[in-house]
Amino acid sequence: MIKTDVKNIRGQSLVETAIILPIIILIVMGIIEFGLLFNNYIIIANASREGARKAALGGTDSEIVQVVENMTTTLKLSNMHISVSPSFDSRKHGTQVKVEVVYRAGLITPVIGKLFQGQEAVLKATSVMRVE
Repeated sequence: MIKTDVKNIRGQSLVETAIILPIIILIVMGIIEFGLLFNNYIIIANASREGARKAALGGTDSEIVQVVENMTTTLKLSNMHISVSPSFDSRKHGTQVKVEVVYRAGLITPVIGKLFQGQEAVLKATSVMRVE
């Protein structure tokens, strides 16, 4: 029968925890960051679709931009670029109109932000619809 000392078992558990904990924290923070970026992508994808629908119904470029901005109120407008092509004058019945939203999302979780310091994720969503 082998006798084990309770202090040795506790010390071993402490060392194992100290080795694994940073890895677990990194994985959890990565999951959180990915979730936030994916949420931002869903928002701009829906906004570009709504903008393309407005364009398909005959909206002007400024109306389209306003619709996209209204759909993205939780995002920083200064980090967003909205482009509509072709311009309002060139859109005719049956032609296609494209609305593209590009968003530069900063990393906000502290661990991942330190690993990729000074970098940001560029998210891009494009929707194309036919003018009615």
